[in-house]
Amino acid sequence: MSMRLLILGLLMECERHPYDIRQTIKYRNWNECFKLRDGSLYYAVDQLHKDGLIEAAEVVSVPGDNRPDKTIYRITEAGKASFQDLLHAEFKQNSYPQHPLFLTMPFIRHGDPVKVEALIVKQLADCEARIERMIAVLQLKEGVIPRGSELMIRGFIQFGETEKQWLTEVLDAARSGALFAEHVKTMKQDDR
Repeated sequence: MSMRLLILGLLMECERHPYDIRQTIKYRNWNECFKLRDGSLYYAVDQLHKDGLIEAAEVVSVPGDNRPDKTIYRITEAGKASFQDLLHAEFKQNSYPQHPLFLTMPFIRHGDPVKVEALIVKQLADCEARIERMIAVLQLKEGVIPRGSELMIRGFIQFGETEKQWLTEVLDAARSGALFAEHVKTMKQDDR
């Protein structure tokens, strides 16, 4: 997800400080769904401000020595137009499955079977834990969060279930040794 879209979308709802944006992301469990870093959030806020897509709505002084003022931002008219462009651009993206293990599969037969199996077991456990967390989030927040957010969580659960099924198949192939077997049929040089 585009960090710019995320920030502008949250500012479409109400004025916010970057820390409030971060907390909203955590409250809505988006940190479970997207790889978001605090540094990229604050950098994106600065860039959006420089680009005139957001502006300071209020600056609140924070008591204490050497504490920076707290800037609360709002979206500008140019920001609203940019939000629409970013939203529509996301719909035009093609989806490619990007599991981290996909790149390893063509070369897996050269890996250490014991280590590879342990790593697959860890991937599977992480996947199952993610599914459980998303189900818990959905049960807790269903009917409270916007319908789009609910459908997003349902989508992550469904993708997670498919990932779990695939990882189980990979683990079975590792345990049987089939994952580490050489080619069954000899390929011609041109087919490689």
